[in-house]
Amino acid sequence: MKKLLIANWKMHYGPIKAGAWIRAFRRERLPKELDIAVAVPFVSLAAARSSLGRASIPALAAQDVFWNEEGAFTGEISPGMLLEFGTEYCIVGHSERRQYLGETDEMVSKKAAAAQRSGISPVICVGETKIQRARGEASKTVRSQITAAVSQSKSEGKAPLVIAYEPLWAIGSGKSCSPQDTKEMHTIIRSVLEKKLGKAASAVRILYGGSVDVRNVAEYMTTTGVDGALIGGASLDPRNFGLLCRAALPA
Repeated sequence: MKKLLIANWKMHYGPIKAGAWIRAFRRERLPKELDIAVAVPFVSLAAARSSLGRASIPALAAQDVFWNEEGAFTGEISPGMLLEFGTEYCIVGHSERRQYLGETDEMVSKKAAAAQRSGISPVICVGETKIQRARGEASKTVRSQITAAVSQSKSEGKAPLVIAYEPLWAIGSGKSCSPQDTKEMHTIIRSVLEKKLGKAASAVRILYGGSVDVRNVAEYMTTTGVDGALIGGASLDPRNFGLLCRAALPA
């Protein structure tokens, strides 16, 4: 199973800049041993798809999804709508949505299940706060989030689950989690998945996210239990993200 890198632009780049980013990134020399995706804002999916043309790298990802296919849900986007753009992945439960928009574990579970049923791989984000880690509650917090998030998912769904461990205190702070702590948390996540999903857990990739950049990406990618990374700020420049992709797998 290839390792996976996902660029998360967050609230950056409308259609014009998104198209330019994709065209520039397609000129980068990328390692064939990696799966690469880019999570763009809803309004930029059409431009990104158009700029990709028939190319499959990077794969398209969305930054959120709703759990119903249609109905009176003003402002929401369904899995079926995302599929029209050829979207392969969708981030759900990102800490910023949990923090600023009040997303609950139950909402994350419903979104993940809806995406998976439609053939889109949900990228379920979990992670503890600085206070929770200081209190020794990191393991308990993440176990609870994972258990809730996969409660409605199918062990043999149309699309495999992806988990992204993002300690909240590391996101955008420049203070990344140590490889040893990352290994421990990924081991915990894997054990919960095996308990909940059985053999299907082996198909789930567990990513690390939180201040990953060109300087430290290789260290994370070679850490036991880490199957890739979710990249924020370091992905906003296409050349820098291309460099990061090449640095991810040291020769």
